[in-house]
Amino acid sequence: MKITKKADIFNLVTELKNILDRKPPHEQMLKEVQMMKFKIRPLVGDVSMLNFKNMQLIETLWGLGKIDDFFFKEAQKISIKDQRAFFQIISQVRKKLETQLNKISFKKPIDIPTTIEMEIFKENPRKKN
Repeated sequence: MKITKKADIFNLVTELKNILDRKPPHEQMLKEVQMMKFKIRPLVGDVSMLNFKNMQLIETLWGLGKIDDFFFKEAQKISIKDQRAFFQIISQVRKKLETQLNKISFKKPIDIPTTIEMEIFKENPRKKN
């Protein structure tokens, strides 16, 4: 029985990898990211100077959105015993994408060097019991 549970986690990780590897065309990806309703909160600087159509940004946000959707869909199906491993795997994949997000240079061509800091988040609707 223990092997079956490990296979379940293995199958979930494989499924997540397949989802992230099968990226749609950029136009479709942009539409999906818009439907995911990410929000941007400026912390420092003027975010209007940024190019939010940057494809690397869109791909990274798309991946983060897919991870969130996958997590909320599958987390309930995993036994309590296997949840820790599942959470760690999801956390590692998410951290990799967040690191990639921090490295994106999506400034419009401007002459004035500025510091811009922002928070990008996705609000997940809470289910009413």
